[in-house]
Amino acid sequence: MHGRTTSNSYRIAVAPSSPTGPARTPTRTPRRRPSATSSQSGRGLAGRAHDAASWLVGGAGRTGVRRWMVLAGLSFGAVVLFSAGSAPAGVSLPSPSRGWSVLDWRKGDDAALLDNPDVPPVVDRSALEKLRLLEIHYGADEEAEPAYDGNDNRQAERYRARTKPNLDKPPLVVEIPEYVKPDPTAPVPPQRVQSDVLDEEVCGANGGRPCQFLVPAWLGEQETKAQQHLYQLGLLALALNRTLVLPNVSKSRLGTCYRNPFSFYYSPTSLSDLGIATISQEDFIAWTLRRDLPPSAQVVTMANAKATYTSGAVEIDSASDPTLVPSKPNRNLCLRAPRTRLDFAGHSPLAIYPPEGYHRNEASRLAFGESVVRTLQSAEVAARASRASSSREADGHALADVLTFNYELRFPMLSPSVAATFASSDSIAEPLPFEHFPYAETWSSLAAFLASRLSPFVAIHWRTETLSPSNLTPCASSLVTKLVALKRQYPQLRNVYLATDYPIEALDPAAFGETEAAHSGTFAKVVTPQHHAAMRRFLKDSRAKLKGEMELRLTTFSKEQAELQAEMDEAGGGLEAVLPPLLATQLSNLTSSDSDEPSSTFLALDALDSGLLGILDKLIAMRAQLFLTGVPGVGSSTAGACAKLSSFTNQLVQAREKVRGETEEEDGGEDGLWNTVAHFSLSGEEVD
Repeated sequence: MHGRTTSNSYRIAVAPSSPTGPARTPTRTPRRRPSATSSQSGRGLAGRAHDAASWLVGGAGRTGVRRWMVLAGLSFGAVVLFSAGSAPAGVSLPSPSRGWSVLDWRKGDDAALLDNPDVPPVVDRSALEKLRLLEIHYGADEEAEPAYDGNDNRQAERYRARTKPNLDKPPLVVEIPEYVKPDPTAPVPPQRVQSDVLDEEVCGANGGRPCQFLVPAWLGEQETKAQQHLYQLGLLALALNRTLVLPNVSKSRLGTCYRNPFSFYYSPTSLSDLGIATISQEDFIAWTLRRDLPPSAQVVTMANAKATYTSGAVEIDSASDPTLVPSKPNRNLCLRAPRTRLDFAGHSPLAIYPPEGYHRNEASRLAFGESVVRTLQSAEVAARASRASSSREADGHALADVLTFNYELRFPMLSPSVAATFASSDSIAEPLPFEHFPYAETWSSLAAFLASRLSPFVAIHWRTETLSPSNLTPCASSLVTKLVALKRQYPQLRNVYLATDYPIEALDPAAFGETEAAHSGTFAKVVTPQHHAAMRRFLKDSRAKLKGEMELRLTTFSKEQAELQAEMDEAGGGLEAVLPPLLATQLSNLTSSDSDEPSSTFLALDALDSGLLGILDKLIAMRAQLFLTGVPGVGSSTAGACAKLSSFTNQLVQAREKVRGETEEEDGGEDGLWNTVAHFSLSGEEVD
């Protein structure tokens, strides 16, 4: 397209308006002196034109410059001077694409625009490319300017003077915007607010600092473990003097792409009660939309250790899309426009890898956590990750206003004391240790209501997904044997509540009710014929030994939900016919419709959100008089085990220990807990 010439400039091929041919040297015609004869005879128009042409091609002075060149230069200078000046009041400037345009003059094919000024000019992106090449041709990029130095006040003043908008001239057009078809159904955009005013409104007086947030955009594990990861990100936000954004939830997952707010699963004060400043995702998105200056943002990945990075590493990907996770380009973080106005363009994605084996002891975990904080505070890392268009930009290396995290770690890396050490404000108290988040009042009330209907009962948590298939059938037999022993020990037991990852409703829909939701999002990947055989054996033995001889009724949440529906049908009313008034109102509001009539169908919670099944299983099992689970394996092994030690079970055990310590009702009674946990083993022998 262009190339260097001996004059150290760029040459641009310009399409001529007429076919090119060999260069011709004009023949100089001697200047003819006027004579009396010619003047008296009155020469014709052709003769006068010939004389004028001869004069134009003649030289001027000793330099030999042609007179027509001088006239052309003067004319061009006059046009430039005229176009640079401001137009008088009431007089509009000519369109840059008409008449005097350099591109139009060279192309020579826009004469129709001069003849008909009502025809709009046609401009496409090729014009911008030609302008760029013209800029290169005239050497605009050859004068090296010194890098911007923020400590040089005079240089800063010169830079501001160059970049200050000139209100006397038209704005500089740098790109042709894409056309976006307006959507008549789109909501009215919120009114923009000055950044510092809005930041103080949202984040409070913060010494003039803008709001800075940490967003858990993607968390790598399901609901129970995700609570621990969110707490770790809360400690990191505290150490970085940022506010934690509470992610949305759905299907036992937490992240920015989900539809339900954090308060749908948990108490909205779960983390603030532990000493970590938070904001809801809804309020955070509203902040990005109302702020007059789009907040800057950066994608940060906390990945698991890599074999190639034995000592850990920090990766900065300056070539990938700044809104995506480079190692997982198909993973959507759901924070791009138009949902938010976050500006990712100025910062390259960052990935932090821990050293191999960092998780084996607390000291190495905390050392890694401290290095993460220092990395995210580092001006050098910010400079390397900056995608600022010019090194002269004063804030080009500033830390991003928003850090959006793709969090894949499995082990904790910070403690409350370490996080408080990094926090800049002395008024920030050390946060409390991690506790599982309190669930939303609606689900706690529903679980308490169902537990009261079942009481006294024994709850079983049996996770079969990770067990060796050969262990399933003997474990099923051992479970029935253990239930018989508990019934003999506690004759008042009436119900057995089963919480399992196996979809037991599929084996007997009439007995357990129907559900379309899976009990586990990962169970279908490992289910085997042995799983089906073991569960059939368990149901057969339980009917034979529990229902007839022991009068123990086996139930699940789906079965209890179906029975409530049957009671509603019999009563001929809405939810208030079978539930306490406040709980009925809370559940009705979850699926409110335009109709004012009460619903005659019990709310199918598994259809509303399949993650609610696991939450309600936990809440009901926490309230059971007896709790039973399988003997876990050692570490990650399940050899000889009937269960894997899971975070689900740990949460249940911790909650029951807390309740027993508070109530002091260890001697029995229908309203108290009779044990913390009991186990059934592969061999069927007593292990408690």
